[in-house]
Amino acid sequence: MKKWNRGVKHVSCMLALTLSLSVIWPGTTGAASAQVTQIQANTFVGDPGEMVESFDITVSDVEKYKNLKASDFDITGNYDGYPLNAAGEIVQDNYEDDGITLSMKDHTIHMTVKPFKYPGGLKSEFAVTSQLYPELSFDKKSVNQVKTRTVDEFEKAEFTASNGVTLSYNLKRSPSKEAKPLMVWLHGGGEVGTDGRNHLTANRGAVVWTESGHDTSVLAVQYPENYSFKIYNNAEQLPIMKVYFEAQVELIQKLVAEGEVDPDRIYLSGVSSGGGGAFRFLMQYPDLFAGAIIVAAKDTVADYTGSVDAFKQELKGIVDVPMWIMHAQNDPTTDSRTSSLAYQALTEMGAKQVHLTLYDDAYMDSRRFYGGLKHWSWVPAFNNKEVIASLFRLHKGTAGEQTGPSSEHGVKPTEPVTRAQIAVILSDVLKLSEGTEDYPYVDSAPDWATQAIAKVTKAGLMKGIGNQRFAPESEVTRAQMAVIVDQILTNKDWKPATDSVELVFGDVDSKHWAHAAIQNSARAGVMTGVSKGKFDMKQTVTGAQLERIMERLEQVGTK
Repeated sequence: MKKWNRGVKHVSCMLALTLSLSVIWPGTTGAASAQVTQIQANTFVGDPGEMVESFDITVSDVEKYKNLKASDFDITGNYDGYPLNAAGEIVQDNYEDDGITLSMKDHTIHMTVKPFKYPGGLKSEFAVTSQLYPELSFDKKSVNQVKTRTVDEFEKAEFTASNGVTLSYNLKRSPSKEAKPLMVWLHGGGEVGTDGRNHLTANRGAVVWTESGHDTSVLAVQYPENYSFKIYNNAEQLPIMKVYFEAQVELIQKLVAEGEVDPDRIYLSGVSSGGGGAFRFLMQYPDLFAGAIIVAAKDTVADYTGSVDAFKQELKGIVDVPMWIMHAQNDPTTDSRTSSLAYQALTEMGAKQVHLTLYDDAYMDSRRFYGGLKHWSWVPAFNNKEVIASLFRLHKGTAGEQTGPSSEHGVKPTEPVTRAQIAVILSDVLKLSEGTEDYPYVDSAPDWATQAIAKVTKAGLMKGIGNQRFAPESEVTRAQMAVIVDQILTNKDWKPATDSVELVFGDVDSKHWAHAAIQNSARAGVMTGVSKGKFDMKQTVTGAQLERIMERLEQVGTK
């Protein structure tokens, strides 16, 4: 796969350093004395990036340190992670009070500290020293294990899509056995690479969702290189971005098919380069996401020095997608006119669920976002619990479905559908040609369904249940629906990718009559597991579920 073009807009060295927030892995040289057998740093992702809150120092002779006190230690290079002052100068003001407290259990000294940027700042890294017990002194090179809250719950993996693109990604799975929401996180340009960690620790974009109390899975794909400004005019890079999103959607569909993700609660968020990517992702797949939070977006839509008309042309397909657009008004890295023109275009085209927040200089300065740090609008954005809660309340395409009756001959969202009702809906939605003149079964059917049943029979979408009976009033199970879906996929000339993997449903035996149909309907993203590893073949299909199945069938292309 061809990598991103390296020709990116130049920014100052100082700004690049303050924005990159890159992680340097600790060395494994061990402590200065054999007395210390291990030093572990316990970190978390705070507003400025990775912060350390405590250390665990394991010693061989714990009795030697029974009189150890917090005052026996001093820490240098510790600061709160905000590296610029009001004049835009690089600063690193060490804490006057290190906030050290000590406790001891077995052979481990637990040192709690006032949280500071790990492993230090732009001027110096941290160092813990003890004059009384010099063997307990250490720095970043002496730390041989790092435990990071929430980040350690992500699983690192690779996924190769049918288009040949291989994604390096991290996935934090919901602990629930039921299908849960999925947050798709797009990181900024400072976190590109292959380390598998920087895009999780540079800011709170990967961890904020579950740390805010929401039961969700989080998908964080790490992109190898950044893309250029004005990618909308870049004939070389734009196709690369598109195939990356194709691959990511295939991965998402796999998670949906396996029953891990609720397809109606997939959300999107990105910052900086990821924010610009989020606009393009929505434009490419307007029906995929239930909502989005887009922060400090790069200029991926259209020329922000031009008119709103270009933005209208590009964004016309996502008018109905709920989104929160946030940007610092005078962001020195990504121009906020991309966000304001996108908002103007969407609202002028009739969008009702699009919100814009522009943080002015007074606001940013009051929170110490000086100079280049005005790019950090993701900090206030991800501290807005109301916006995050509003996002997770969104449920794609289900407004009003749970209570109102349908006009399709008594189909109701919460009640099982019958074979006659499905025949009518399939006949109408698929615009099937006329069937035989007479109802082709020996049992009777309602007048409103006879022609539809004849049509679906002629099309091979539905068959009788035996003895020339159709059983129009019988309810339809998920296994039976999968067979119908599989036949529709065949008529659409859809085929699974040749290298697609077998989806594992513990309740579907490989010899079951619907096994192949269930596999195909799940691989196509039309029907999914009801929970992790479970398809629930005997469960009946409701009116609301049938509506979503038909919507997904319309979105399936051919392969």
